Amino acid sequence: MSGLLLVTGTDTGVGKTVVTCAILRALQARGEKPVPIKPVETGCVDLDQPEDALALIAAAPGVPLGVVCPVRYRTPAAPATAARIEGRAHSFEGLVEHVRAIRAANPRVILEGAGGLLVPLDGGKTYADLAVELGASLLIVARNALGTINHTSLTLEAAKSRGIPVLAVVLNAVSTPDAVFIDHRAELCALWPGVPILGPTSRMKNLQSTTMSDEVSLMKFFGYDYRYLIDIIADN
Repeated sequence: MSGLLLVTGTDTGVGKTVVTCAILRALQARGEKPVPIKPVETGCVDLDQPEDALALIAAAPGVPLGVVCPVRYRTPAAPATAARIEGRAHSFEGLVEHVRAIRAANPRVILEGAGGLLVPLDGGKTYADLAVELGASLLIVARNALGTINHTSLTLEAAKSRGIPVLAVVLNAVSTPDAVFIDHRAELCALWPGVPILGPTSRMKNLQSTTMSDEVSLMKFFGYDYRYLIDIIADN
Protein backbone atom coordinates (compact mmCIF):
# COMPACT_ATOMS: atom_id res chain seq x y z
CA MET A 1 0.00 0.00 0.00
CA SER A 2 1.77 3.15 -1.19
CA GLY A 3 2.07 5.88 1.42
CA LEU A 4 2.21 3.49 4.37
CA LEU A 5 5.48 3.15 6.27
CA LEU A 6 6.33 1.10 9.37
CA VAL A 7 9.24 2.39 11.41
CA THR A 8 10.68 -0.57 13.27
CA GLY A 9 13.85 -1.11 15.27
CA THR A 10 16.52 -3.70 15.79
CA ASP A 11 15.74 -3.55 19.51
CA THR A 12 13.93 -1.42 22.07
CA GLY A 13 15.31 2.02 22.88
CA VAL A 14 17.12 2.49 19.57
CA GLY A 15 15.46 5.81 18.72
CA LYS A 16 12.37 4.89 16.68
CA THR A 17 10.32 7.74 18.13
CA VAL A 18 13.05 10.32 17.54
CA VAL A 19 13.45 9.27 13.92
CA THR A 20 9.68 9.02 13.37
CA CYS A 21 9.18 12.53 14.74
CA ALA A 22 11.89 13.83 12.42
CA ILE A 23 10.21 12.19 9.45
CA LEU A 24 6.82 13.64 10.38
CA ARG A 25 8.22 17.17 10.60
CA ALA A 26 10.15 16.81 7.38
CA LEU A 27 7.13 15.59 5.43
CA GLN A 28 5.08 18.50 6.79
CA ALA A 29 7.79 20.88 5.62
CA ARG A 30 7.20 19.46 2.12
CA GLY A 31 3.50 20.29 2.38
CA GLU A 32 2.24 16.84 3.33
CA LYS A 33 -0.02 16.00 6.26
CA PRO A 34 1.25 12.64 7.56
CA VAL A 35 -0.77 10.83 10.22
CA PRO A 36 1.26 8.95 12.83
CA ILE A 37 -0.02 5.73 14.39
CA LYS A 38 1.58 3.77 17.20
CA PRO A 39 -0.89 0.86 17.25
CA VAL A 40 0.09 -0.28 20.73
CA GLU A 41 2.14 1.49 23.38
CA THR A 42 3.27 -0.37 26.47
CA GLY A 43 5.05 0.85 29.58
CA CYS A 44 2.60 3.74 30.05
CA VAL A 45 2.80 5.16 33.57
CA ASP A 46 -0.43 7.02 32.80
CA LEU A 47 -2.66 5.47 30.14
CA ASP A 48 -3.92 8.93 29.22
CA GLN A 49 -0.38 10.21 28.71
CA PRO A 50 1.46 7.66 26.54
CA GLU A 51 4.91 9.19 26.10
CA ASP A 52 5.74 8.04 22.57
CA ALA A 53 2.27 8.76 21.20
CA LEU A 54 2.28 12.27 22.65
CA ALA A 55 5.67 12.90 21.05
CA LEU A 56 4.22 11.84 17.70
CA ILE A 57 1.25 14.18 18.21
CA ALA A 58 3.62 17.04 19.02
CA ALA A 59 5.38 16.34 15.72
CA ALA A 60 2.08 16.11 13.82
CA PRO A 61 -0.32 18.45 15.62
CA GLY A 62 -4.05 18.01 15.34
CA VAL A 63 -4.21 14.21 15.24
CA PRO A 64 -6.34 12.84 18.13
CA LEU A 65 -4.73 10.51 20.65
CA GLY A 66 -7.31 7.81 19.91
CA VAL A 67 -6.19 7.79 16.29
CA VAL A 68 -2.49 7.80 17.07
CA CYS A 69 -2.53 5.19 19.81
CA PRO A 70 -5.71 3.11 20.13
CA VAL A 71 -4.25 0.52 22.54
CA ARG A 72 -2.20 1.27 25.68
CA TYR A 73 -0.83 -0.84 28.52
CA ARG A 74 1.07 -0.09 31.71
CA THR A 75 3.29 -3.17 31.60
CA PRO A 76 6.63 -2.52 29.86
CA ALA A 77 6.60 -5.61 27.66
CA ALA A 78 5.61 -6.82 24.23
CA PRO A 79 1.97 -5.96 23.44
CA ALA A 80 0.80 -9.59 23.56
CA THR A 81 2.61 -10.10 26.88
CA ALA A 82 1.32 -6.86 28.40
CA ALA A 83 -2.26 -7.76 27.45
CA ARG A 84 -1.94 -11.18 29.06
CA ILE A 85 -0.40 -9.82 32.26
CA GLU A 86 -3.05 -7.13 32.64
CA GLY A 87 -5.95 -9.42 31.80
CA ARG A 88 -6.99 -7.27 28.88
CA ALA A 89 -7.17 -7.91 25.18
CA HIS A 90 -6.75 -6.38 21.78
CA SER A 91 -6.85 -8.15 18.43
CA PHE A 92 -4.52 -8.18 15.47
CA GLU A 93 -7.54 -7.83 13.19
CA GLY A 94 -8.72 -4.80 15.14
CA LEU A 95 -5.36 -3.09 14.71
CA VAL A 96 -5.39 -3.83 10.99
CA GLU A 97 -8.87 -2.38 10.66
CA HIS A 98 -7.87 0.74 12.60
CA VAL A 99 -4.91 1.44 10.33
CA ARG A 100 -6.89 0.74 7.16
CA ALA A 101 -9.66 3.11 8.22
CA ILE A 102 -7.17 5.92 8.86
CA ARG A 103 -5.25 5.16 5.68
CA ALA A 104 -8.44 5.30 3.61
CA ALA A 105 -8.83 8.97 4.53
CA ASN A 106 -5.15 9.98 4.55
CA PRO A 107 -2.55 9.62 1.79
CA ARG A 108 0.41 9.33 4.17
CA VAL A 109 0.43 7.21 7.33
CA ILE A 110 3.55 6.56 9.40
CA LEU A 111 3.37 3.61 11.79
CA GLU A 112 5.75 3.23 14.70
CA GLY A 113 6.29 -0.25 16.07
CA ALA A 114 7.33 -1.41 19.51
CA GLY A 115 10.75 -2.98 19.93
CA GLY A 116 11.67 -5.03 16.88
CA LEU A 117 9.99 -6.50 13.83
CA LEU A 118 9.15 -9.87 15.42
CA VAL A 119 7.70 -8.51 18.66
CA PRO A 120 4.38 -10.34 19.25
CA LEU A 121 1.31 -8.16 18.84
CA ASP A 122 -1.45 -10.68 19.41
CA GLY A 123 -0.84 -14.38 19.89
CA GLY A 124 1.44 -15.51 17.09
CA LYS A 125 1.03 -12.31 15.06
CA THR A 126 3.94 -9.87 14.99
CA TYR A 127 4.70 -6.42 13.59
CA ALA A 128 6.09 -8.22 10.55
CA ASP A 129 2.67 -9.77 10.03
CA LEU A 130 1.12 -6.32 10.39
CA ALA A 131 3.41 -4.93 7.69
CA VAL A 132 2.55 -7.84 5.37
CA GLU A 133 -1.19 -7.56 6.00
CA LEU A 134 -1.18 -3.80 5.35
CA GLY A 135 1.33 -3.82 2.50
CA ALA A 136 3.57 -1.41 4.38
CA SER A 137 7.16 -0.58 3.56
CA LEU A 138 9.79 -0.69 6.28
CA LEU A 139 12.29 1.74 7.75
CA ILE A 140 14.68 0.09 10.20
CA VAL A 141 16.24 2.13 13.00
CA ALA A 142 19.42 0.50 14.33
CA ARG A 143 21.64 1.34 17.27
CA ASN A 144 25.03 2.52 16.02
CA ALA A 145 26.96 0.39 18.50
CA LEU A 146 28.58 -2.99 18.98
CA GLY A 147 26.19 -5.77 17.96
CA THR A 148 24.26 -3.78 15.41
CA ILE A 149 25.59 -5.70 12.40
CA ASN A 150 24.02 -8.91 13.69
CA HIS A 151 20.79 -7.26 14.89
CA THR A 152 20.35 -5.32 11.67
CA SER A 153 21.09 -8.31 9.45
CA LEU A 154 18.62 -10.47 11.38
CA THR A 155 15.93 -7.79 10.91
CA LEU A 156 16.71 -7.47 7.21
CA GLU A 157 16.59 -11.25 6.79
CA ALA A 158 13.22 -11.39 8.56
CA ALA A 159 11.83 -8.68 6.28
CA LYS A 160 13.29 -10.23 3.13
CA SER A 161 11.89 -13.69 3.92
CA ARG A 162 8.40 -12.18 4.21
CA GLY A 163 8.62 -10.00 1.13
CA ILE A 164 8.47 -6.73 3.09
CA PRO A 165 10.17 -3.92 1.13
CA VAL A 166 12.85 -2.09 3.14
CA LEU A 167 13.29 1.55 2.19
CA ALA A 168 16.38 2.16 4.32
CA VAL A 169 18.24 1.53 7.55
CA VAL A 170 19.01 4.52 9.78
CA LEU A 171 21.95 4.11 12.17
CA ASN A 172 21.14 6.10 15.27
CA ALA A 173 23.58 7.28 17.94
CA VAL A 174 21.90 6.52 21.25
CA SER A 175 24.75 5.88 23.68
CA THR A 176 28.40 6.62 24.37
CA PRO A 177 30.78 5.53 21.61
CA ASP A 178 32.21 2.02 21.63
CA ALA A 179 35.73 1.68 23.00
CA VAL A 180 36.82 0.30 19.64
CA PHE A 181 35.25 2.26 16.79
CA ILE A 182 33.74 0.25 13.97
CA ASP A 183 32.28 1.84 10.84
CA HIS A 184 28.96 0.00 11.00
CA ARG A 185 27.66 1.79 7.95
CA ALA A 186 30.52 0.54 5.78
CA GLU A 187 30.14 -2.98 7.14
CA LEU A 188 26.40 -3.08 6.51
CA CYS A 189 26.74 -1.52 3.05
CA ALA A 190 29.10 -4.36 2.13
CA LEU A 191 26.71 -7.00 3.49
CA TRP A 192 23.53 -5.44 2.09
CA PRO A 193 24.47 -3.59 -1.14
CA GLY A 194 20.84 -3.18 -2.22
CA VAL A 195 19.68 -1.45 0.97
CA PRO A 196 20.38 2.25 1.66
CA ILE A 197 22.27 2.42 4.98
CA LEU A 198 21.99 5.98 6.32
CA GLY A 199 23.64 7.83 9.19
CA PRO A 200 24.89 7.55 11.77
CA THR A 201 22.88 10.40 13.20
CA SER A 202 24.57 13.00 15.39
CA ARG A 203 24.66 12.26 19.09
CA MET A 204 22.08 14.29 20.97
CA LYS A 205 22.77 16.11 24.24
CA ASN A 206 19.51 14.85 25.73
CA LEU A 207 19.16 11.18 24.80
CA GLN A 208 15.54 11.21 26.01
CA SER A 209 14.50 14.04 23.73
CA THR A 210 11.91 13.28 21.08
CA THR A 211 11.44 16.84 19.86
CA MET A 212 15.02 17.72 18.84
CA SER A 213 13.96 21.36 18.71
CA ASP A 214 16.41 22.28 21.48
CA GLU A 215 19.06 19.81 20.39
CA VAL A 216 19.92 19.93 16.71
CA SER A 217 18.28 20.81 13.46
CA LEU A 218 16.93 18.00 11.31
CA MET A 219 19.63 18.64 8.74
CA LYS A 220 22.41 18.39 11.31
CA PHE A 221 20.74 15.39 12.93
CA PHE A 222 20.76 13.31 9.77
CA GLY A 223 23.56 15.08 7.96
CA TYR A 224 23.60 14.73 4.19
CA ASP A 225 21.32 11.69 4.39
CA TYR A 226 18.38 13.69 5.70
CA ARG A 227 17.07 14.86 2.32
CA TYR A 228 17.80 11.52 0.72
CA LEU A 229 15.80 9.68 3.39
CA ILE A 230 12.80 11.98 3.07
CA ASP A 231 12.92 11.72 -0.72
CA ILE A 232 12.84 7.91 -0.45
CA ILE A 233 9.82 8.04 1.87
CA ALA A 234 8.00 10.70 -0.14
CA ASP A 235 8.41 8.68 -3.32
CA ASN A 236 7.04 5.50 -1.74
